[in-house]
Amino acid sequence: MNQMSKNCSKCNTPFEFTDEDRAFLEKVSPKCDGKTLAIGEPENCPDCRMQQKMNFRNERHLYRRTSSLSGNGMISIYHESSPHRVYHPDEWWGNKWEGTDYEKDFDFSRPFFDQFKELLLAVPRIGLFNVNPTNSEFCQQAYNNKNCYLCTVITECEDCMYISHANKNTDCFDCDYVQNCQLCFGCLDSDKLYNCSDCQSCQNSSDLVFCYDCIGCDNCFGCFGLRKKQFQIFNTQYSKEDYFKQLEELGKGKFSKFDLYRKKFQEALIDAPQRESWSLNTVDCVGNYLINAKNCQMCFDSFEIQDCKNCTWIFESHDIHDVYGLGKSDWLYNCLGNENAHTGAFNTFVSDSNDVYYSDCCFYSSNLFGCAGLRNKKFHILNKKYTPDEYDQMIPRIVEHMKKHGEWGKFPPADLAPFGYDESVAHENFPLTKDKAEKDGFVWAGHAEQRPSATKIVPAKDIPDSIADVTDEILDWAIECKTSTKLFKIQEKELKFYRTAKLPIPRQHPDQRYRNRMDKRNPRKMYERSCTECKAKILTTFDSTRPEKVFCEKCYLGKLY
Repeated sequence: MNQMSKNCSKCNTPFEFTDEDRAFLEKVSPKCDGKTLAIGEPENCPDCRMQQKMNFRNERHLYRRTSSLSGNGMISIYHESSPHRVYHPDEWWGNKWEGTDYEKDFDFSRPFFDQFKELLLAVPRIGLFNVNPTNSEFCQQAYNNKNCYLCTVITECEDCMYISHANKNTDCFDCDYVQNCQLCFGCLDSDKLYNCSDCQSCQNSSDLVFCYDCIGCDNCFGCFGLRKKQFQIFNTQYSKEDYFKQLEELGKGKFSKFDLYRKKFQEALIDAPQRESWSLNTVDCVGNYLINAKNCQMCFDSFEIQDCKNCTWIFESHDIHDVYGLGKSDWLYNCLGNENAHTGAFNTFVSDSNDVYYSDCCFYSSNLFGCAGLRNKKFHILNKKYTPDEYDQMIPRIVEHMKKHGEWGKFPPADLAPFGYDESVAHENFPLTKDKAEKDGFVWAGHAEQRPSATKIVPAKDIPDSIADVTDEILDWAIECKTSTKLFKIQEKELKFYRTAKLPIPRQHPDQRYRNRMDKRNPRKMYERSCTECKAKILTTFDSTRPEKVFCEKCYLGKLY
């Protein structure tokens, strides 16, 4: 395998580009009149490429604004001050406008990205990616959900609040990267849990509190590395009677005790044995949190994938490189937020389409180049229709033109992103200060917080310690987060859940709670280190400077309880 080491033109980090990578680029490059218009090799490292893509996606910032079409109020990922036309989703999918209304002739005297930017500013944008919601208007990147509130990147969930990157959950609150869970709070990276709180990397379990890597367990508190166990507290076995007696004395319904044991458990995890990877059923893969994957390199938080590289949060796909957020697709390169897409590159939010390049928010289409907001279209360039022969003649000319301007093979630049860096997923994964972001060419939105209305503002420290002492009056308060000082409210559904689960009222803003959970996850990076026991070389998300004891899979299995 011939591989070349290159230095990133942005951060100077060395990265490799192999013959297999070149073959992949040739496969995904556009074809016209039997000729391949080869996409050039990337100049930036995978991290910088991912950062640039993520700058085009807003998952967690919602605003009240008016529709640019009807003037009606709406919830949107675009602030009122956005320079874009923004339509309510029902209006965007309606018949009162057409993407071809904004068609442009390609101007060979100007750079492509300048023309594409003008098109992006002219064509209406979907105010919110929220498909088929039922009483779930305050959700983003959401599909087929019911009675959900402030949830992002979720599918087929019901009666949930403050969850993200989650599928098929019911009555869950403050959970992320979870699937098939019910009545859970504060859980991460887990599957098939019932009535669990503050658990991470657990599966097929019920009635767990503060547990880590427990599988097939029930009624455990503060435990790690258990398999098919029950009635354990901090990995010590109790009888059923004594377990529930101790659990009552622990008093998790009081915030002071709940917070104390949460901290105690996190401290205990430093000495717990750690797996080199949290992947399951993988073959020839490098990454973390992969399920049913084969021949995938530097991929994270993905399942049912094959022959993928440098990808995060992708599903049921094969032959995908450098993509964030994707499902049921193949042969895509350097894209963001695609679904059921086939063969293309440098696209954002293109679905049910094929042979599409440098396009945004296009659906049920094929053979597009530099288009935005098109539906059910073929052979369009800058939203203008061409015959198939005309299209095949134009694309090679455009590619040569882009090469002259140093544009071909590069993802759209930061100034084409519809969001500020501080609104985007990039800021969450690659945090920057305002000065640094602007120095690197990103735009900073800096929107003021939209504060909730309330009868009075209450500091978090003044909330009753025990959930038993909390009255319905709290529903009228704006609570001041003890960490960020941002204001938040407790919703009626939320309060009912805390009372039923005997959990204390949170003292932090939902965004701060989310950041706290994300801090529990390792970075999406792989490091070389040695197994603590057998000294074999392993690749893991634990940096070698960290104090945790990390084991290869074989040695780790020997440590299980």
